[in-house]
Amino acid sequence: MFLKGLQYKSAKKALNKKLNNITAKKVSNAPIQTVGIIVNADEMPDFNSIIKELQLGATVQVLCYHKNFKKARTIDYPVFYEKDFGWKGNPKGKDLKQFFDAPFDVLISYYNNNIVPLQLVSGLHKADFKIGIAGCDQEIHDLIIQTKEKEIQTFAEELHKYLHILNKL
Repeated sequence: MFLKGLQYKSAKKALNKKLNNITAKKVSNAPIQTVGIIVNADEMPDFNSIIKELQLGATVQVLCYHKNFKKARTIDYPVFYEKDFGWKGNPKGKDLKQFFDAPFDVLISYYNNNIVPLQLVSGLHKADFKIGIAGCDQEIHDLIIQTKEKEIQTFAEELHKYLHILNKL
């Protein structure tokens, strides 16, 4: 328990260090080719509806978070747990490493609780443009869409509106 607390502190410190070093970045006008979605599957059991509603015309890769890795689940997407992070937030799990290595034009953080493993994936990923929903950490994301987790259709409509404004679609 003590080591886990130290590990969390070192991961948060690495995340804060990265966030403090971020300067203003230029958003490219290139259309979206790849999209990454991070979902808290403990609170959003029907995350397939998110993918259906978005209809972005791009390659979509989903990564799901579960708190308890001992619980049996049937999920078609890669899953990560707290134990998949090492010191300073370095990814240890295979699925997590693959997600970090994938270059995304847009990274969507579809969760509203500031849970450290979710923040680490969103904050440490090198995506070109990061989008979150209300309740997630504003320092990590470039755009926050003020919707609740259950309002998937509203989120999709607002996302399309802002991506059109930014010439991403």
